[in-house]
Amino acid sequence: MPEFVPDGVRPMGDIGQVFQHADVRSLRDLAYDDMREAILTGVLPPGHRVKERDVAEQMGISTTPVKEALRRLEQEGLVVSQPRRGAVVSRLVQIPVEEIEEIRGAMEGIAARLAAERLTDAELDKLDGLVAHMSELTESMEAPQQRVEEVNVFHALILEGSRNDFLVRFVATLAPFERVHQTEYLDVDEARAILAAHVAIHAALRARDGGQAQRLMIEHYDRGRAYWRQIDEAEGRILADGRSRRPSNENGSTG
Repeated sequence: MPEFVPDGVRPMGDIGQVFQHADVRSLRDLAYDDMREAILTGVLPPGHRVKERDVAEQMGISTTPVKEALRRLEQEGLVVSQPRRGAVVSRLVQIPVEEIEEIRGAMEGIAARLAAERLTDAELDKLDGLVAHMSELTESMEAPQQRVEEVNVFHALILEGSRNDFLVRFVATLAPFERVHQTEYLDVDEARAILAAHVAIHAALRARDGGQAQRLMIEHYDRGRAYWRQIDEAEGRILADGRSRRPSNENGSTG
């Protein structure tokens, strides 16, 4: 009996090899990371059926870590479980990246304003050390992945410092839909601009100037949206209404 495939849902075989064999990382985390990247870059487009067996076979692992990874992706809204279909890529990933960044900027702006009032001296000291190390790494342009991780810590400390659980949870729901920030950390000028924004936000927090911290955080995200718009324009990923979108993929490539 031929396999039932609903309208608009393509089997994995139509795309070809997407996933590579596993390495020493946790198999569950590896499956999660690779599927998330494939979804956010458009390799697996909205409405696409993600078959556990195909993913496991391509990665050279059992279906157990793939099932666990799919559960996590479902919790984050990147895939949905449908009757007789199994896991399908959510259509939420069609939301333009710049809209997600705008929402996150607004939320983190509020968090920065609150954090300026509520961060403890010990937390500010921790930010001092973090920003100093971020400056050293940016000056030498070394360890781009570490710079990405330290920027994430910077933003996490501000969110935690806001003492507002709603903001923390809301921003966490947006994170799975964001792009993996790597390109801008390899570009010298952009990396320095990112650092300058964080240094300015840090100074506002140190001065306990909530209004300034909020404004700078929003400007930081606005600048990031402008950067990605340039990338999208260069790669032909602009919608008719002028918004950026994630790259679609009809032939197994992300271009």
